[in-house]
Amino acid sequence: MKTVMRIIVCGIALAVLGGCAYRHYLGVHGPSVLNTPDIHEGVADDAECLSCHHPDMNPTGPPTSHPQFTGCIKCHSDALK
Repeated sequence: MKTVMRIIVCGIALAVLGGCAYRHYLGVHGPSVLNTPDIHEGVADDAECLSCHHPDMNPTGPPTSHPQFTGCIKCHSDALK
């Protein structure tokens, strides 16, 4: 039973510390930038994303709940369904 509890605790710790990666795997991450290609055309790095979506910088787009994460495009560029 102790082994099962350790596995559960380690799994939760990895999920919390893993940032966007576990959410991407589970399919519960944010909307794709491909939904609005006219606005996001040419956006390639986190600084460009955060210039419009950082909650402390008077965002012009919807503010992100996780400005400390890296890899915006990696998690928000899913193909449209």
